[in-house]
Amino acid sequence: METVTTRLREGEVALLDRLVEIRGGSRNDVVRDAIRTCVRDELIEIALERYRNGEVGMRGAAELAGLTIGEMMAAANDRDTLSNDDATDIERDVKVLR
Repeated sequence: METVTTRLREGEVALLDRLVEIRGGSRNDVVRDAIRTCVRDELIEIALERYRNGEVGMRGAAELAGLTIGEMMAAANDRDTLSNDDATDIERDVKVLR
């Protein structure tokens, strides 16, 4: 495990401590979980933005986000990114992969 150090503002420390108090565990656990969750969500958002802009297909978006195509499709669907035409394109992509 690698150590990463960062400076937090007083308000950020208060938020962190509040979450630790409510959730339990340590600051380290809360920070690691928050980073994992936020980074994963940010990667998905970036991938979907590039997908919406036509820069990548669903397969490329999945690779950017570190997800399977099925997981990326679910994430896109959860965020109302997929349309019926998109689903057809994705089915074609899946057939090509097989």
